[in-house]
Amino acid sequence: MKKRIFLLVLGIPLLALGGAVAFLFLGEAEPAEEIAWGVTFGRSQAESLGLDWQETYLALLDDLGVRHFRIPVYWDELEKERGSFDFSSWDWQLRELEERGGSAFLAIGFKLPRWPECRMPSWAEGLGKEEREEEILNVLGEVVEHYRDWEVVRAWQVENEPFLTFGDCPEDEISHEFLDKEIALVRQLDPSRPIVLTDTGENSAWLQMGKRADIFASTLFRVIHDPTLGFVRYPYRPVMYYRKAVWLHWWYPEVRVIVGELQAEPWVVSPPITNVSLEEQYETMSPDHLRGVVEYAKRTGLDEFYFWGAEWWYWLKTEGGDSQIWNYLHDEVFAKND
Repeated sequence: MKKRIFLLVLGIPLLALGGAVAFLFLGEAEPAEEIAWGVTFGRSQAESLGLDWQETYLALLDDLGVRHFRIPVYWDELEKERGSFDFSSWDWQLRELEERGGSAFLAIGFKLPRWPECRMPSWAEGLGKEEREEEILNVLGEVVEHYRDWEVVRAWQVENEPFLTFGDCPEDEISHEFLDKEIALVRQLDPSRPIVLTDTGENSAWLQMGKRADIFASTLFRVIHDPTLGFVRYPYRPVMYYRKAVWLHWWYPEVRVIVGELQAEPWVVSPPITNVSLEEQYETMSPDHLRGVVEYAKRTGLDEFYFWGAEWWYWLKTEGGDSQIWNYLHDEVFAKND
């Protein structure tokens, strides 16, 4: 009897684990009939590559044909002096996008896309946690009130992977309670637009963000760098992302699932990308790698993706002497945008 109980106790978890593995990794997802392709764009990222950021942005719009953007509104760029907000660069980007019939969701908050992740103006660096949080809520309010009447703004992304320990951030960076305050404030100021929340696609169950979001945006990275292991290529099959979306919909059926960060630039340990040779860049993202990423993304069954690396594509074309990626995306990806 004891042996049977032991086998039963051991067997149930093993069966559950086996079932979970089979659910996540076996089979194929049906590709979406239509896919919307977009990009993340940051002025400071373009400038870090030595590019004219406006020229880069216009090239994405007019040469490549991008019409869907995720645009971070970095606190340290917006409020360089306490209480003084300069929206001019984002105003310009959104006006240019609106003229061409596009749309954007704005990423707002403290922890936003791109290293060092948590960005604050120099005047805020000495603030205690409570005072810093008050200032973050204040800047969220300023951004939402400034842009809530702009039709080109599709949604608000509140923070970026807020519960993932990554980046140069304070140890007390973002609590569950504070994120909920941020979301509540944005909903109060603009109840008409959806809230986007993000999490790692590879190492999260998605539920913490999914239960708070109208749109859940996953990452999709094929290669990462681990301080201990070095460069690691994920072995996951594309169906995993589709099955995670199914899992999330069991709990929260109304949440839309997209990929908000699709890897499409080299992973460089010490940014900017131009710190390393083109040969080294191509070890983690080359024209062939990118074609593979696009085909992989199509096989997830999801229908909306935002590439990570648009500024690098333009650098590669204009400064790196290789237009293969730009031409491929022009001919095979963005030419099919709505």
